[in-house]
Amino acid sequence: MRDRVILESVSPSEERTFTSACVKCANYHSGDWKNGCMIGYVNLSMYPAPCQCKCSYCDVSKDCFDSVNAAGVAEGYEKMFDALKYALEIGLIAPKACWQVSSGEIAIHPYRERIFDLVQHRTAMFYTNCFSFDCRIAANLAANPASCINLSIDSGTRETWRKIKGTDNFGKIIENLAKYYNSSSRSGQITLKYIVLPGINDNLEDYAAIIDLMKTLGTSHLTLARDSRAKYGQGEKERESLVFAVGQLTAMLYQNKLTFDMFTFTPSEREKIVAAAAKSLIY
Repeated sequence: MRDRVILESVSPSEERTFTSACVKCANYHSGDWKNGCMIGYVNLSMYPAPCQCKCSYCDVSKDCFDSVNAAGVAEGYEKMFDALKYALEIGLIAPKACWQVSSGEIAIHPYRERIFDLVQHRTAMFYTNCFSFDCRIAANLAANPASCINLSIDSGTRETWRKIKGTDNFGKIIENLAKYYNSSSRSGQITLKYIVLPGINDNLEDYAAIIDLMKTLGTSHLTLARDSRAKYGQGEKERESLVFAVGQLTAMLYQNKLTFDMFTFTPSEREKIVAAAAKSLIY
């Protein structure tokens, strides 16, 4: 199946079996894709899974947070663990593969010990809300320089954090980030994402604060993102507002010699954002 998916992407035609949905994505393009024999990325994003955050942009059903113990869920998790065990035993997963841990919030996951056992001696990317500090995440960062944590922080101030996350615990988040930073084996293991929400977190105060935090945490790169729920449904006016807001943050990052990526934006949007940033720098 993987061979056929790649073949359709290398030699596109009107007849598509596996990639008919892919061509609707603005980022999809034909390329000289290679098919390695081993899996290089394992994405542990199983649901139902618990999360205590209340992000305003989250489109995961509340049932997915509360039904971890529902009938049949445990069986599904066991099948997943069995499949991964088998893949490891037959050498299907590369030794240096990256394991993404993003099944709800790992620190409170009912299967967290088994997940931690899977990634204990491996490169891992922990997607966490940082509500709690977890010693096993810290231990993985210390033992594996290629491992990272990622927080969608989306704010630089307590008030904006409360508006977006629905919880007034920004101080605790910063404290836990500092603990992970102190547990790191190198700079850059703390990675941050900023989902720009015009009218909510696109003010200069939040932008300046997130840049200061990046410097404190030894991270020089920020992922800029958008509310994915509206990616293909925004009107022209809303899209222009978003481009301008991201352009301002991009300009401030550039001024502070910090880097960024914008993979959730289309190629044409990225060009407009860079142009908006350039214009902001001129003035």
